[in-house]
Formats: sequence, C-alpha cells, structure tokens
Amino acid sequence: MKKLNELFKVESDIKIESIHSDSRYVRKDSIFFCIEGLVTDGHKYVDDAIFQGAKCIVHSKPLRRYYQGIVYIQVSDVLDELNRVADLFYDHPSYKMTGIGVTGTSGKTVVARVVARLLGRYLKMGYVGNNGIEYGPTMMQMTGTTPDPICLHRNFYNMVKENVKGFTLEVSSHGLALKRVDSVNFSIAVFTNAYEEHMDFHGTVDNLMTSYVKLFRLLKEGGYAILNADEVRFNHYLTTNYKDMADHAKILTYGIHHKADIMAREIEYYIDHSAFNIYIKNHYYHVEVPIIAPFNISNTLAILTTLYALEMTPDEIVNAIKYIQPVEGRMEVVPVKQHFHIIVDYCQHAHNFEEVFKFVHSVKGNGHLIAVFGAPGRKDIHKRSKIGALANKYCDYVILTEQDERDDDIEGICSQIQEQIVDPISVIITDRRYAIQQAIDAACPGDVILILGKGHEQFMTSLVGNTPYPGDKFIAQEYAKKLYNEQLEDDM
Repeated sequence: MKKLNELFKVESDIKIESIHSDSRYVRKDSIFFCIEGLVTDGHKYVDDAIFQGAKCIVHSKPLRRYYQGIVYIQVSDVLDELNRVADLFYDHPSYKMTGIGVTGTSGKTVVARVVARLLGRYLKMGYVGNNGIEYGPTMMQMTGTTPDPICLHRNFYNMVKENVKGFTLEVSSHGLALKRVDSVNFSIAVFTNAYEEHMDFHGTVDNLMTSYVKLFRLLKEGGYAILNADEVRFNHYLTTNYKDMADHAKILTYGIHHKADIMAREIEYYIDHSAFNIYIKNHYYHVEVPIIAPFNISNTLAILTTLYALEMTPDEIVNAIKYIQPVEGRMEVVPVKQHFHIIVDYCQHAHNFEEVFKFVHSVKGNGHLIAVFGAPGRKDIHKRSKIGALANKYCDYVILTEQDERDDDIEGICSQIQEQIVDPISVIITDRRYAIQQAIDAACPGDVILILGKGHEQFMTSLVGNTPYPGDKFIAQEYAKKLYNEQLEDDM
C-alpha cells in the first residue's frame, strides 16, 4: 500500500491499495491506468473502473466525464507512468534480485527455463515466461510470453518476500516494443536468434531488431550482454545502433560456426540426445545432453554462457550439464513403450517447422516422419502455405488439425495448408485429440511422430477466453499406453 502523493506529485494522500490497467480487475481504493492497447483503449473503460472502486485515473486523452471525489492525472505517456509507478508501488523489487532477461525469436523458453532450474540447485530462483510463472510454491499458467508491468512487479515483489535471489524472464520483441519491461532491472541480457517473424506487428526487420536491442539498453551498468556469435546480422545491427554498449556492459559470446568464448564442435545428433565437444575459453570437454536438434545446441551454449557470466568455473559449468533436462513442450521426447518415437514441440514459426522437420528427417533412419499440426486462425495467413510446403518436402504422412478454438473455419485453414502437400499422404482431422490418436495408430517401428504447435499448453485459445485441454503430451502418452496394453492382451 502507498499514499497517492508518494506515487505522483499531487496533494492528495489517499491510500492506494492496488494498481490496474484492466478495468475488470479494479478493486476498491485503486489507480486505473488508461492504456491504449492493440485491441482496445483503456479510456473507454474509465466509468467501469470508477464503479469498481478506482480513486485515481491516469489518462493521456480528455475523458467524456469527470466525477467528484476522483483524482484525475493526465500525462503524455500512460505506459511510461505505469512502468514508473508499478516499480515504485512494489518497492523496486527487480533491483533486489539478479535479473536475467532472454530475448530473440526462438529459444527463449528453453534458455530461461533451464537457467532457472540449474541455478535453483544453489539458491531460490524465479521464472517468468511462456511456460508460466514459478517461484517458491507458486506456479501459474500464462497465455503470453512477457506480462504487463503490473503483473511483473507484483510477482517480483512476491519473489522477494519468498527470499528469491534471482529470476529469468522471457522478453519477447512485443514486450520490448510495448514497454512491458522498461522498469525492470536486468543484470544479464541474453540473445538467442533473429528471424523475420512477427512482421504483422513490427512491420520491418529494422523495427524487430530495434526491439531486441532495447533489452541491452536496459542492462544495468557493468551487466553482461550474452550474444550468439552465429547471429552476424543482429550483432552488426547491435553494435551499429548501440555504439556505447561495450563501455556499458561486459560482452560474452557463444557459437557453433563462429569463434566465441564458449563453442560447440564435433556435434553428433541422435533422436533422444546430443553429444559434442565444448570449448570454454581454453578448456575442452566432451559432453552429452538430453536435448535434441541443432537449434537446441545453440540454446544450450546460451545457458552455459549465462552460468559463466555468473562466475561459475568451467568445471562447475560442465558438472551442471548433467542436470539439464528437456523443457516441457520444447522438442520433448514423450516416453512410450512402443518402438516408435513421439516428440512434442511448441513450433510457432515457419523457421521452427523447417528446423524441426529437417532434424527429424536426418536422424529417423528408415522410419517415417508423421506430423500432426495446424495453424492458428488469426495469425499470419502466409505461414500456412510455407509450412505446407515444408511438410511436403520432409514428411511422409501429415495429419492437419486444430491448434486453437478460434472463430475461423478450421477445416478451411487446414485445406489451405494441404494445398501445398502433394507427395506425402495428408488428411484433415479437426479434433486434435483424434488427430494425435490417428498418428499413433498409423505408426510403425522406427517411425517418428511430431506433434507440433501447442507444446506445453493445456488450454485452447478462443475469442472469448481459454478452454481446458489435456495437452498434447498427456493425450499421446495415455493413448500409447492404452494401445500398448491392448496389444499385450492380444498377444496373450
């Protein structure tokens, strides 16, 4: 709780119990910030907020009416004020922990999640990202990647109360552009990769790159910037547009194809693990990790470089490798007793589909590649033809299905993808549960089933909210178990 004159330069000393940017959650004696979002404008909901109990309204545009007893504060940028006030209201919580921000098109979840788990062996850690919010006994689901400033600082505040010493935060390009992390204190900033995705939001590649660069501008002085040496284009853009970064932060690099502080060489890929030689400065080790696909070797290097930035020795880093486990829904091999493999992956972008298909195609041997996936209705429609063409190139059998319960015609979306699938057998089964079961029914020994698009998610997104969904892994595992038991009975 804070007094209003502790948050703003006003005379009123009314007690503020909470702060909000969504009128549906406003409570008694609160501040409501009128945010102009991508879908709606908070200025339209001022009356609702006041009815709910707001005592102060922060706005940037003239309002339709003003009520007695309400404090109105007009500012030039509500988002800037929201960041400042959220940080102040919760007593600057991110400054009381070691903050590790991870940005890039892909790999954020794997890096942030694994770093939090590895460090969690030594001290209390928090995690915020696409797989939810976790710290102490708290575990919460999320529908996005980077929460708004109020949610962030409220959870950071609770982390501090739980004696959490550090946190990892997935920082999306959207979150950076929309100022969601402007008031967060970062000690380490990690960059994974940059692909030309989210163009419907950013418009140009320069805008996308500018968003990524912003995380490094938010680094505290003397912090660590961890860069992917193989991402030459972004590194050039970063040094060109942030010339003072080397004076502001310490730079560490990782890579596979380019010289770096931490490198992987002589990589061997398998369906359920990877093996490679790792070079940490002047030290050399041979390691194995239960993480698969080339892009995840790069993610693993980002993880290890983060540990190096936290002053772990090369021997300690290599010892930590044996505790690395796959992240839920990120190239996760589902344990089944049949002689085929099932892999679940979040796989949101066209380049993700290409990387996943290409990897499985290279390690499956004589088996077939069976893919189950769909496409979100409201997202980039051009992606549909791209992933259809990729499936045609790499897959042997394709089952197209729903990914989320939106208002679009699921069968129509799947048909657009199917138009590009000429060589493999392809069918449309709109119910995702049945689609997964059909893939398992069709699998033979040596085959690989890829279930793509939802990863860890246990909900279906619709225009009116989320509906429960057991999750791809659960459905696949339970059906495979049932099928295995039935086969045993038949054999007897």
